Amino acid sequence: MSLHDFSFRRHALSRRSDMELRASIDGDDVSPDTLDGLLLRLTAVRRLREHHVWEAVRLVRELPDLVPGEWPSRRFRELMAADALVDAVIHLTSTTEAKLCLRTLSHELGLWTCALRYQPPGAGRVTFKARHADLAAAILGAFLRSCRGYRLMAGAAGHGHLPI
Repeated sequence: MSLHDFSFRRHALSRRSDMELRASIDGDDVSPDTLDGLLLRLTAVRRLREHHVWEAVRLVRELPDLVPGEWPSRRFRELMAADALVDAVIHLTSTTEAKLCLRTLSHELGLWTCALRYQPPGAGRVTFKARHADLAAAILGAFLRSCRGYRLMAGAAGHGHLPI
């Protein structure tokens, strides 16, 4: 018996045209689908890895009006070099234009729950939560959810404000 005896399913990714594949690999377009794809991948991993964080940085850096020009900072790079993923991800959350605040961090029944709060000017507070068995993955998941929410708010109102 060999590998040729088995039929392999083709992924939806392989059905896309070469031009679409190159654009998504090169990072020319950042759509909510790519952010959602990373969120989905994070739920499937047991432990956050360095490449997940760097992919999140790449995706978030390309979101309009969310990150300052010199983002991520030198401090973030130092934390990543020291393999301090939890500290690096917390640092990411505090250095965006959204000025996120780590609201709660709890551990119950083997799952970490992280809640980040965003308070847009002139509106109420918005909380983004994520749960994961790995602490850094829970924080990064909440951060990516907040980035997705911030992007939707920025698109709806122009500058990160909640629509009235």
